[in-house]
Amino acid sequence: MRKEFNSVSEIKKEITRLQRDANKIKQKIRSKVISDILRSMKEHDLRPEDIVQAFHHKPSRTKAASKIRYQHPDGHTWTGRGRTPMWIKQIESEGRSREDFAVNSD
Repeated sequence: MRKEFNSVSEIKKEITRLQRDANKIKQKIRSKVISDILRSMKEHDLRPEDIVQAFHHKPSRTKAASKIRYQHPDGHTWTGRGRTPMWIKQIESEGRSREDFAVNSD
């Protein structure tokens, strides 16, 4: 059901009323959530400090090391990612293929 409004001021009053109602609902939900959190903390023997620490802890992301895809006999290596190294450019300019230096990952 939609209410008809005759002026902007009526609409603003309705908005204010709806915002007040929304805040009351949020507060009820918030209170329930907080009590649920407190109950869970007691069940699992957690202290507020534990929560603070977990909240501010940033999990460390480690990059997986890229596998070596090409290796020159003199020891130079390349993963095949990023800029093509000079030694690959040199062997290709000599007419050889980079696949001649591919590392078997068996």
